[in-house]
Amino acid sequence: MKWPDNRAETYTLAVSLKSGSEPIVITESYRRQVQSRTLAVLFASSIFGRAAMSIGFVVSALLMADILGSSTWAGASTAAITIGTAFSASALAGYMARKGRRPGLVLGYLAAALGGAVAVFGSSRLALVPYLVGLVLIGVGQGGTNLSRYAAADLAEPSARSKAISYVVFASTVGAVGGPALAGIAGDVGERFGYDELVGPFGFASVFFVIGGLVVWLGLRPDPLVVSGGTTVDETKVKAGFFRSLSIIWANPSARLALIGLVVSQAVMVMVMAMTPLHMKEHGHSVGVVGWVLSAHTAGMFAFAPLAGWVSDRFGRVIGILIAGVVLMAATAMTALAGEAPALLMFPGLYLLGLGWSFGMVASSALLTESVPIDDQVSAQGAADFVTSFASGGGALGSGLVFTMAGFHVLSGIGIAASGVVLVAAFSHLRIRSGGQPIPVAP
Repeated sequence: MKWPDNRAETYTLAVSLKSGSEPIVITESYRRQVQSRTLAVLFASSIFGRAAMSIGFVVSALLMADILGSSTWAGASTAAITIGTAFSASALAGYMARKGRRPGLVLGYLAAALGGAVAVFGSSRLALVPYLVGLVLIGVGQGGTNLSRYAAADLAEPSARSKAISYVVFASTVGAVGGPALAGIAGDVGERFGYDELVGPFGFASVFFVIGGLVVWLGLRPDPLVVSGGTTVDETKVKAGFFRSLSIIWANPSARLALIGLVVSQAVMVMVMAMTPLHMKEHGHSVGVVGWVLSAHTAGMFAFAPLAGWVSDRFGRVIGILIAGVVLMAATAMTALAGEAPALLMFPGLYLLGLGWSFGMVASSALLTESVPIDDQVSAQGAADFVTSFASGGGALGSGLVFTMAGFHVLSGIGIAASGVVLVAAFSHLRIRSGGQPIPVAP
């Protein structure tokens, strides 16, 4: 759906919520009111969702090592969360396409809250299966919170769509920083209830997920997807699912570029970031220095999302993706040169890695949303996040093998090559769209 540029006092949406129903007539002032409320609710819920994910991430690998008695397969905790995120993305998107954003997001939060409780049960008893089940359910919650950025775009004007998405991404800054900071307090509370200090953070995560779900349930009224006319009762489209949605994306050059931007940005960011602590530890850096480098990385990912949104709205989505490719190449070039892990290169390298991810995620999400028909938007968003999550998991698992067998510089070299794919794809798209004429920069 595209909102008209010349604002009328009222106008009719060209879609209906149900077959045979009358078209919805809304005022521009009402759209703005609903959009403002939607962004406020998504901002608040994203803080709690990200805090829950980050506080659990602090201890997830450590608990896995305790359960298995070895750190060899500690990374399986991340893999379990990734599996839950990937498979839930498409399923939750299909549910949202029928019922709206609010029920889908709440379902994701409730699944994650249950997952936190199950993880507490499994980890406190050193039971592997329930612990992994809990992590998978937490991944379901992450899949839902990832989709919330698209909810911000449902009622956004085309000229402000990236800004709306970046607003929700920016909210993650508070949770990403505040969550780990509460890990110590959560551990103390857990010990008071007779649990190991590593178990407490998952209890806090469960509570945060519940709060995030309540914020959405009570606040996301009316549902932005319902108001925009994006829900559907066409069971043929709903049941066609992932492969149909993926074919729709791949058949559209702009949507295809958006998918490439999402997948490569996520995969490059994850595989380099995941091995950074090991690389720096091997070269004698303290845990404190490693923590500050990762903090710089987190700042690049979330704190400057509004900048990515402004650039994408002002100069166009494809320009935003082009910038993502350039920044990611610069970041991985720095880390490739950081053979001895000097802080002089690791700090800017990891910061730029996060910033490139931010540009790629914001611009690609906006481009994907506006490049497919409105009836297919939600399912396409779910399919794209499904593929992106698997790329993230593959990047995390593959990075360990490459790092062990070839070194951090080779891993970074792969990142340079992958980032170059984004750069070439975006530049080619601009050249084709401009017909060989000077490349336009307007949206």
